[in-house]
Amino acid sequence: MKNKKDKQAYEKVIEYIGQQVEEGILCKGDKVTTERKLVEILGIGRNSIREALEILDIIGIVERKQGDGTYIRKEFESWFSGPMSIAFMLSDTGKNEIFEFRNMIEVEIATLAAERITDGEIEELKECYGKLINMDDEIISAKYDNKFHGLLARATKNIIIINSYNAMEYMMNMMIYDIRARGILSEGYELMVRIHKDVFEAVVDRNPEEARKAMKRHMDALRKYHEQ
Repeated sequence: MKNKKDKQAYEKVIEYIGQQVEEGILCKGDKVTTERKLVEILGIGRNSIREALEILDIIGIVERKQGDGTYIRKEFESWFSGPMSIAFMLSDTGKNEIFEFRNMIEVEIATLAAERITDGEIEELKECYGKLINMDDEIISAKYDNKFHGLLARATKNIIIINSYNAMEYMMNMMIYDIRARGILSEGYELMVRIHKDVFEAVVDRNPEEARKAMKRHMDALRKYHEQ
């Protein structure tokens, strides 16, 4: 069991590295000061240094290379999404809270995606959409439904949105399966085609306003089956 002193020690390391990043001393891809040097600078034990670096590695801030040292990561697309996802699953987050989050973020995602999507991402979205609406197997189609929304999130180029979406992905996916099942049972598969078609076309046409309206209609259609 860690005592208070140990906790303060590794927090001191994290704070020091955070300050270096804030001051521009450390940037993406830069090598972090060696463990031996950190011991000298901060006056704390090497075990605490290693513990702090392990924590930063786990949450995706640094990358530890065997025999080479510790580096600030160059890419942050999956930053903190793993630990956040676990925390959400362990919390008392309810279905209504998940839907409220999704209702809010999906509309903004569609808007930004229409503004920022690249030609390559459009081709990927077209392929995904084709499989989503033409797949006979409902389980596989639902997977492409999840992928469709994930591709839109990635197209925003907003790291905070991407990581928040990724962190909530598992729970949102469970909701998607549930709502799809209710909707298809009530209206048939045409519902899935209808609510995705306008979103897809607006994003591919790079029309942010239409994408916003289409996603709002998409979420309104899902709300009915969420509330059942």
